[in-house]
Amino acid sequence: MEETEFSTAVLQDYLCRWRAGEQAALNELLRRVFRRLEQLASRMLRSFPNIRPLIDSDDLLQNSVVRFVRTLQTIRPATTRDFFNLAAVHMRREMIDLARQARRRITAISSSSLTHRAMLPEPVSPDSLYRCLEDFDLWVRFHEAVDNLPLEEREVVGLIFYHGWKQQEIAELFNVSVRTVRRRWVSACERLRRMISTDQSQPQ
Repeated sequence: MEETEFSTAVLQDYLCRWRAGEQAALNELLRRVFRRLEQLASRMLRSFPNIRPLIDSDDLLQNSVVRFVRTLQTIRPATTRDFFNLAAVHMRREMIDLARQARRRITAISSSSLTHRAMLPEPVSPDSLYRCLEDFDLWVRFHEAVDNLPLEEREVVGLIFYHGWKQQEIAELFNVSVRTVRRRWVSACERLRRMISTDQSQPQ
């Protein structure tokens, strides 16, 4: 069964079995949902070559799973759509937290001696450190901007960007046309560009 073939009934069966004490049900559910996220995490980090040496994709994935499982202990997603939206929220929050932690580390290193800079996984020059700071700022602004999108656009971005779904799959899940999904995706991308551009223009 692929992730997009989860029906609400199947999803609730997994959650009910887990809450009844069947740990294997949760393990199987997470295996199906998060097996693709590992590839997505690596891909997103490759988009920021200055950041990649400082954030471990395995940590990103594992921490996101821990956050998600804790939430599932108290919140029961009503539908498959709610489930994947919730998973995307935790992936996004973990990305922001890791980026902020790494940025603080880079800021400390940038003001220290070259000896301390050599302690990085890959020793970098002052110019490279500056580019790292810029990348971390952009990374955080992007994920925070996604949180501020209108709900329908945020759902589409969450499924495409954080889960790797295709527009056709989303259309089937939402019971709308592919054209509608595409329109929401294009609108979300334009809105994100405006929000990020506005943030960059604000005085620091």
